[in-house]
Amino acid sequence: MRNKVYIYTLSVAFLVGGCATYESKPVPIRPASSYTLQARPQYATAPAQPQMIPAAPAGQQLPQPPPVEGQVPPPPPGQAAPYQPAQYAGAGLAIGADVLSDPERCKQYFGVDLNKAGVLPVLLVYTNGGNHVYNIQRGQVLAVDYDNNMWQALTTEQATDRIAGSEVGQDLLRGAGKGALIGGAGGAALGAALGAVMGDAGKGAMIGAAAGGIGGGAYGAVHEKSKVEKVVNRDVMSKALQDQQVAPGYTISGFIFLPKGNYHRIEINVFDTTGQQSVKYTVTPQGSF
Repeated sequence: MRNKVYIYTLSVAFLVGGCATYESKPVPIRPASSYTLQARPQYATAPAQPQMIPAAPAGQQLPQPPPVEGQVPPPPPGQAAPYQPAQYAGAGLAIGADVLSDPERCKQYFGVDLNKAGVLPVLLVYTNGGNHVYNIQRGQVLAVDYDNNMWQALTTEQATDRIAGSEVGQDLLRGAGKGALIGGAGGAALGAALGAVMGDAGKGAMIGAAAGGIGGGAYGAVHEKSKVEKVVNRDVMSKALQDQQVAPGYTISGFIFLPKGNYHRIEINVFDTTGQQSVKYTVTPQGSF
């Protein structure tokens, strides 16, 4: 009978300690072109110097190249050519997006639904299939709401504060604290069960409670919140999109963490360092996000 009490109490202690925790999960990456949401390039700025067609020498006429189908005809000699974005500018860079507004899909990446914390994770994947080098900056990714306000991504510190201070954070904190309950109240119950097996339930309870208070309850009350924040911050930092360059043939990826809102598009400004040209990409998901 005593053995049964011991086994039952030990099982209860483990059940009390079992808790939902923040899970840092790896993020599988596919080429940007395989994502449903695709960013479409627009051309934001013209080159600093206008393209000029040289004037013909006196008494001579410049030979005209044969016309090419679909090509804009050249302007008269001596006049500036109208700006035409280079055909290759931005053409080799594909950008795929994954907006994690669905709770279950968000849990696949983070273990919890960050949307409940007021944080909207958006995965961006850049695949460079051209021969230019592109400069990527997290601060140049903006979400646009229906009032045409533009919102920058949260910093890792801001995202961590939102998560840790939200209902999600409180759940994580309570879950982390359950481990301390095994040391405190759970330790007393477990000690009582051991004492019953040994023939002195009261003494076992006192020993269990003392050990639990030293090793679990008191420690957990002080440190669990900072532990949760550190785990969340480390995961957010490791998965966040970093400022970097995308070389030809490379794929890079990372999350931006938007403040949860009512958006209808995402604008991504990329600088083509080879062509010295800024290119704007637009992602337009279906409906609000």
